[in-house]
Amino acid sequence: MKKFIIKNAKIIDPSENLNEISDLLIDDGKIIQISKNIDISNLEIIDLNKKTLIPGLIDLHVHYRDPGETYKENIESGSKSSAKGGFTTVLMMANTTPTMDCVEVLEKQKDIINKNASIRVLQTASVTVGRKGEKLVDIDALSNYGVVGFSDDGDVVENPELFTKGLLKAKNNNKLIFQHCEDTDLINNGVINDSPISIRLGLNPRSSEAESKIIERDIKIAKKNKYSLYFQHISSKKSIELIRNAKKLGINIIAEVTPHHLFMNELWTYGLKGNVPEFLNLNSYDTNTRVNPPLRTEEDRKELISALKDGTINLIATDHAPHSQGDKLNTFEDAPAGINGAELALSTMLTLVNNEELSIQEVIKFMSNAPGELLNKIMNLKVGKIKKGYEADFTIIDESKSFIVSKKTFLSKSINSPLINSELFGKVYMTIYGGKIVYKEH
Repeated sequence: MKKFIIKNAKIIDPSENLNEISDLLIDDGKIIQISKNIDISNLEIIDLNKKTLIPGLIDLHVHYRDPGETYKENIESGSKSSAKGGFTTVLMMANTTPTMDCVEVLEKQKDIINKNASIRVLQTASVTVGRKGEKLVDIDALSNYGVVGFSDDGDVVENPELFTKGLLKAKNNNKLIFQHCEDTDLINNGVINDSPISIRLGLNPRSSEAESKIIERDIKIAKKNKYSLYFQHISSKKSIELIRNAKKLGINIIAEVTPHHLFMNELWTYGLKGNVPEFLNLNSYDTNTRVNPPLRTEEDRKELISALKDGTINLIATDHAPHSQGDKLNTFEDAPAGINGAELALSTMLTLVNNEELSIQEVIKFMSNAPGELLNKIMNLKVGKIKKGYEADFTIIDESKSFIVSKKTFLSKSINSPLINSELFGKVYMTIYGGKIVYKEH
């Protein structure tokens, strides 16, 4: 790979106490030098004119639908979509067709990734064979193959004995199980938060207790056996309280939250971007807001932000879940759950910065530093920092640039986002992965 200089970058990386205008020397896809003025003749220069450069974003929760539902997304379109959103590393879930549950399937997936991915695409394997919850996959063999971890996401590992056995095998291989926290018995075909809105719309409620019950169960298992836990897409105040208390007891828990749960509340289900006056008898909805777990109350949303700030929640991941327009053009009950999150995740978080709910340093910490630190521990992968010797993965942003979200600009095959026609603040200008420009705003 070529050697070049990035000049006049406003570098921000809270993990390295960086907040300065500086230059970067890149060679063979790695950071070689960080200095105020790097001047080497005959080298290509990328002058950022004081645009903000942060560590490349890392997304530990994406669904690229490949193989199985490539009409919705595939590794090529998904990785381009993530690159546009500023992501340089992503972790795919195992709920494909066929399921990522054996080395043979993963070998074929690796070939697709090598051929079509424009960024670093990593893979989970399922926890159970076929994600049926009946028999563990060969965790030892799959760990040796190189999967990052194991997940039956969008389904919980319901059998506690099976989950406990899986946690032990994962621990012995320095891996994690990424748990989708929803008790099937308590979901009861629910599709929307259990609140007056579900009554008003006549939709089956999906109780937050379904989430907190699994979290409570898994914490008991971890406490008894000294296991580590990873909880996906935390959404409720009760869940946060359980995790916060467990961490105080010394239980090692990594908790994830999505941009849509941080940015939106249940009122967005109406298709409105704000508070709904009580006198309005609304009976319409936006199926693009259907997601599991559902969007919760404003109180829950604010508590999620507080939980990030106090360390109860560790990182932000998109749960990028593309669906076709035909899929979403349905009743709320029959529309598939999921929001297309890759391209707009950073902009929604920068809008929260604009709203003074988060700082840009916090956004970088939760979207780059923290997931990078986890990958470093699991895979010895040097990502998520602006530091000598680390991968030359960068996200360059216009912090103050506002824009109206348009369905015409999506690189994903799908446009199932409730943010279309919303105004967001902060836009990705360029994404560099391994020293190569993989996205640049036109």
